[in-house]
Amino acid sequence: MVDLESVSIFSNTDLKALVQEEQKYKKTPFLYLIASYVRNKSLYWAHENLKFNDKILTGSWMVYSFEKI
Repeated sequence: MVDLESVSIFSNTDLKALVQEEQKYKKTPFLYLIASYVRNKSLYWAHENLKFNDKILTGSWMVYSFEKI
């Protein structure tokens, strides 16, 4: 899995807090919200269903390595 760290900046906790505060939510670019949500859900699914190997930061990109269990 490859993630653009500069766009998916919010954790699940951060996302939940943002959607509860209308002013902050409206000021946050939608791309950041969507990219963060997709990354968080994908990583959760991967950790539940695959074996985690490693993660490597290359510039702004984070590369996660998984394999079938």
